[in-house]
Amino acid sequence: MEETTIAALATAPAPAGVAVVRVSGPRARLALKSIFDGKRDPLRHPRTLVYGDILDFKTSAPIDKGLAVFMPAPWSFTGEDVVEFQFHGSPVLVQRVLRSLYAYGAVPAVAGEFTKRAFLNGKMDLAQAEAIADVVSAKTEEELRFAGEQLKGRLSQAVALVGEPLRDSLAELEATIDFPDEDIRPDALEDIGARVSVARAKIEQLLSTYAFGSLVRDGVRVLLCGRPNSGKSSLLNLLLGKKRAIVSEISGTTRDLIEDEASLAGHKFVFCDSAGLRETTDEIEKIGVELAKERIPWADLVLFLVDATDSAGEWKEAMRLLADHDKRVWMVINKIDLNPNALSQFYCDSTQCQQNFYISAKTGAGIGPLIEALVDDVANRLPERGEAGEVVTNERHRECLIRASSALERCIGGVQSGGIPISILASDIKEALNALDEIVGKTYTEDILGRIFSKFCIGK
Repeated sequence: MEETTIAALATAPAPAGVAVVRVSGPRARLALKSIFDGKRDPLRHPRTLVYGDILDFKTSAPIDKGLAVFMPAPWSFTGEDVVEFQFHGSPVLVQRVLRSLYAYGAVPAVAGEFTKRAFLNGKMDLAQAEAIADVVSAKTEEELRFAGEQLKGRLSQAVALVGEPLRDSLAELEATIDFPDEDIRPDALEDIGARVSVARAKIEQLLSTYAFGSLVRDGVRVLLCGRPNSGKSSLLNLLLGKKRAIVSEISGTTRDLIEDEASLAGHKFVFCDSAGLRETTDEIEKIGVELAKERIPWADLVLFLVDATDSAGEWKEAMRLLADHDKRVWMVINKIDLNPNALSQFYCDSTQCQQNFYISAKTGAGIGPLIEALVDDVANRLPERGEAGEVVTNERHRECLIRASSALERCIGGVQSGGIPISILASDIKEALNALDEIVGKTYTEDILGRIFSKFCIGK
């Protein structure tokens, strides 16, 4: 059955200076001839932008003047014949051009279908395909850097290096299975065990980078909590660099969780403001307090705010709520402009808090050191990386590596204990290789591809 020819908007679906519509498939070149009238034939000048009229397929009337480029298979992004049209970025014009292509016989592309075809046609492996979505969605320099490394094939190369000695070991074991009259030599089995141990160590090293990789991809989750009117919302606005939360002298203004992202020195942070922790008879505020308590396990770091004018020490009761959670806590004493003696009056020891900061959310005093500490905290949590600098940021890759490591651990145990049938050892190595192959897409199912590419935007 012939592959369909797909078409979609490749740029953002909003008014813009230029819109790009992409077409891919066996009938792409005929679609180009049918709806484009250029100063010269783009098919005779591949990979060259040609100026002309984009036409309505049914009436041949011009829709807009623009540019067209033809990229023949297999030297295109998808590995198929690809055509792209560039024209004025009006949503109305976009719809008219797409309708013209659909009238010709192209079908609307689904999310990620262009990249999926690139993978299926061998233009990239599955890990690289996933990196494209990460590049598109990157919001910080750090995210973009790691996604770019994966797109270059850095992780794929690391997986291949781990798998190569395992394939050699599997071949030796299977040769012994094929010739049962020739037992494998003890020293040869020891060599296989050593190779498997080295491979598993490399997998564990890759897994150790996930803690940092997930922070790069998903952001450091920081919860702002404390007593009402301690300045949580004011600090949130300062950290975000915009007015996101309502700030009021009225106690208990924040009733719901307010969450937003910010990039600090190229690192992604997800800050969450929460309701003040206190006993209350207000039913709505009670819900907010419960939400704040439930949010504590979510956080990678808790910024516990204290009002520097709290002479009664009411903040200590709220602090006790954090004792039940194994969380890193930094105490932030706010409103030092109202109490210059706060430095000597407020302090949280290392049994409860890692650090203490003294700020004024109103004047901005002390905010710089707090932000510097947040950035340094991320940098200091960077684990030891391999020589190539591979970092695992994807949960799917992590799950595959865990399966591979577990299978190799069983194999190592079998070699060391002795008496385990060779076929079992071979099965363990094969299971590990299958898990590694899933990362790069040497083995896959339609369900896996569906879950991966459904997260892409349409047109990519």
